[in-house]
Amino acid sequence: MANVKTTPDFLSLLKKTLIETLKSNDIRAKVLSEPVPNTKLYRLTILSPQFKAMRHTERQDLVWRIAERAISPDDQMRISMILTLTDDEAKGK
Repeated sequence: MANVKTTPDFLSLLKKTLIETLKSNDIRAKVLSEPVPNTKLYRLTILSPQFKAMRHTERQDLVWRIAERAISPDDQMRISMILTLTDDEAKGK
């Protein structure tokens, strides 16, 4: 039997909620996630061209407010970080 990695339910819910809520605020976003090696934690990266008009603190406040409404405090503790970047920032430009 193959060892298939599945996305935890809380992470799927969070990604879906982030995309939908940001879209309702005219922010087109792509949400990526990855497990943090040797832990039970996950990192998220949210890419959006609309982030260019926002300060990093505004981006963070926005996405964490969404996360706090979407998932339980226990599941929030399983998120090690959420990066909020434009495509150019992600490419190091």
